Amino acid sequence: MIFCFSDIEFDRVVEEYGAMISPNDILLFTREVVGLVDMPAELGGRTSILRGIVEYSKDKGVIIVVAMRAKIGEKIFNSVGVIDNGHIMGVSDEINPPKGYLGSSTVRSYMTSRGKVCVFVDSDICYPQLWQGALKGCRYIFCLNSSCSDVERISCARTLARATGRYVLCKFTDSGVCINSYGKIESIKWGRMSAFYMPLTFAVGKVVKGKIKFAEEKNSY
Repeated sequence: MIFCFSDIEFDRVVEEYGAMISPNDILLFTREVVGLVDMPAELGGRTSILRGIVEYSKDKGVIIVVAMRAKIGEKIFNSVGVIDNGHIMGVSDEINPPKGYLGSSTVRSYMTSRGKVCVFVDSDICYPQLWQGALKGCRYIFCLNSSCSDVERISCARTLARATGRYVLCKFTDSGVCINSYGKIESIKWGRMSAFYMPLTFAVGKVVKGKIKFAEEKNSY
């Protein structure tokens, strides 16, 4: 199961929804759940905003994908961290951020205990040239947004789902949008907590004479 949270503090997530969460679940947090994170202070043990999330991931045996404003010195990034069973797999920064933020250079994918996860941050899903990571066999594709539902981003996510033959889950501050492997919106759920079951598809898209063709994978998870 994939649980999405927004507009709620992490401690309240644990208190109010902890009993619903099981090992191997995936949790998505939008940016306001943790807010601004001073990364050097976190790594140096002077603050503990992420520490509680990392420990919870380890104790529960879950994957947590958490959006944040990551601060390094005077630089601020619009970022998403991926934590797998207590291990920080890495942090993705938005490549085309709004004014006031620094950008990154690539969309990252992470090999987790649940398979390969590709993460898009905010508007990056609207740039097809950044889709290469998602086209290379990802099991899950997530787009975490710091805004309310956005028609353009949902439209781009639908195109990406068709191109990859994978479900795409877009989490906004007001809703979660689950798009199936055919690019159709399967469900929209509103509120600070929503839960999705994303059936796994095993189609690999290849470009043949300018058109996307799909072939079934031999492997399954």
